Amino acid sequence: MIAKITRGSRAGDIAAYLHGPGKANEHQYTKDNIRQRGGMVIGGNLGREGETDGARWAQDLRAAAHTREDITKPIWQVSLRTAPGDRKLSDQEWADAGQQFAEQMGYAEHPWVMVRHGDDHVHIVTSRVSETGEVWHARQDFRNAQRAATQLEKDYGLQQAPRQRAPQRERVSKSMEREQYRGKEKTLTDQRAEELRVAKEVRARAMAGMPSAEEFRKSLGKQQPQQNSGLDSAERVRRAREQSERDRDRGLER
Repeated sequence: MIAKITRGSRAGDIAAYLHGPGKANEHQYTKDNIRQRGGMVIGGNLGREGETDGARWAQDLRAAAHTREDITKPIWQVSLRTAPGDRKLSDQEWADAGQQFAEQMGYAEHPWVMVRHGDDHVHIVTSRVSETGEVWHARQDFRNAQRAATQLEKDYGLQQAPRQRAPQRERVSKSMEREQYRGKEKTLTDQRAEELRVAKEVRARAMAGMPSAEEFRKSLGKQQPQQNSGLDSAERVRRAREQSERDRDRGLER
C-alpha cells in the first residue's frame, strides 16, 4: 500500500477535486452497480457516507479549521493505494482500514472523511484543527504513514509495496537550515570582532590622551559664529587640528 501526503488551506478545493472527474477522467466510483465519474464518501467520522458531493464535508472541515486561524495549511490529505495484483477491498474494509490508519496517525478525534476512487485507492482528508481548537501537528507524518500502511498490508493480506523515501524537499530544507545557522553565526562573529576592535581603539586613544574619532569629528564641526564666520573650511580644519594637538599635549602632561 502506497501513501502520499499533501497539505493545504482550502477544504473546498480538495473536495471539488476529489468529487470531480480528475485530471484525466480517472476518478470513478461504483454506486448501485453503476460506474460513475467522481468520488464517493465511504468512511470517516462525519456521517457523510454515500455522498458524492463534497460541499457538506468541506464545510465541516472548514468550520473546525477556523477555530484556530493561526494554523497554516490546516487541511491534511493522504491517498492510500493498493499494489497491482492486490485483491479488491470492499467499502467497509476500506472504512475500517481508514479508522485504523487515523488512530495510528493520531487524528482520529479530528474531523475526517474518506473518498473512494475506483477499485484500488482512497483519499482521506482531515482538519489538523479539531472543533475544539486542538491541533494535530502531524510531526513526521511521512514516516508514520509508511509505518501505518505497512501494518494495513499485514492486517488485510496485501502485498508489501516498496517504501518511499522522505521527499527530497525535507532534506534540502534541513540543509538550508544548517546553512542559515552557519551564516547567522558568521555574521554575529564578525559583528563581535568589529565591536572588540572599536573598543580597543577607543581604550588606546583614551590612554594616550587623544580624543576619540567621534570627538575629533565633532571638533571639526564646532564653529563660533562671531569669531569664525569669515573663515574658510581649510582654515577651520587647521584650527581644529591644532586644538586637537593641544588637547593631546595636555593629556600627556597629566
